[in-house]
Amino acid sequence: MPSIYGSVTSNTVHINEEINIQFHIQANSSFSRIIHRYDTIGSRDLPQATGISSTIPSKRMSTVATVFIVLATVVGFIFLCGLLWYIHRRWKRHKSSPTRTKAKPSTTPTIPVALVSPKRPPVDELLQCRKPLCEDYIRKLSLPKGYFGKKYDKCFCKKCHNRSKTDARCGNDCMELHGWIQLGLRPSQAHTKGLQVFREWKTSYYGTTPNRLSSILDSRFIPLDGDTLKDGTQYKSGHPDPSHCTTCPSLSHASESKFAVRSTFKAIDGNNYYVRVVLQCKQRPGSFVVKRDMNSFQRIEWITKERSTVLPVGLLIRLQKI
Repeated sequence: MPSIYGSVTSNTVHINEEINIQFHIQANSSFSRIIHRYDTIGSRDLPQATGISSTIPSKRMSTVATVFIVLATVVGFIFLCGLLWYIHRRWKRHKSSPTRTKAKPSTTPTIPVALVSPKRPPVDELLQCRKPLCEDYIRKLSLPKGYFGKKYDKCFCKKCHNRSKTDARCGNDCMELHGWIQLGLRPSQAHTKGLQVFREWKTSYYGTTPNRLSSILDSRFIPLDGDTLKDGTQYKSGHPDPSHCTTCPSLSHASESKFAVRSTFKAIDGNNYYVRVVLQCKQRPGSFVVKRDMNSFQRIEWITKERSTVLPVGLLIRLQKI
């Protein structure tokens, strides 16, 4: 006999199966409607929605990428410039540095080398004192040192003398004495004693030549033409008028070629010079006659025929570079 519980269970199972089948049928019909709506509506609106949503991120991505590329380019350029500067600096430092060589051990003992002072630059000729050159010139003439008194020397060269200033060395003759070097002569006490030569006698100038200096200085006074010297020869002045002794109160007139003939001289500095010599004298007042030149007031000459009235007190030398 069939069981009541068995029939109930079978009925329940049967009912449940029907319910599941209906649920699946409804679900499938709903899902098919949704898919159909998506196909009808989404196919029209989906491309626009996806285009809007994809455009915004793509623009953002392109801007970021551009900024990144620019920054990377700038940084790379700066790095490249720094690298090139560093390489150039190292190359320049290596080029300027001397090459170091290994010193070989010396087999001989080292000898100390004396330090030599550097040569001085050449002195400007306008600022070079000519007195040492004149002293060398006198030595070459073989004149005895006893004729000269060094304490009476006076230098009127361009370095030692300013012609715009009048001083006790040259008095009123500063303009004429500028450029000359005066070597003092030692006067003889026998000739000057009691004569008041340096106080009362007049200053004059006697132009001569270097080869006559020894005869004149040896006589102590200016001799006249034809006078017999100590060596037995007769004195010849070489002046235009040999009948008398001619002196000048002006140095510029006494140094003219008719009285003081120019000669040449090679000095110790290696240069060649023209030389003129004039004797500065003291002349006794009243022993001479004044002769004036009608063409020039300054060209005055003193003429005398009296002996032992013209006493040399200084030898004036002027050098002119050839």
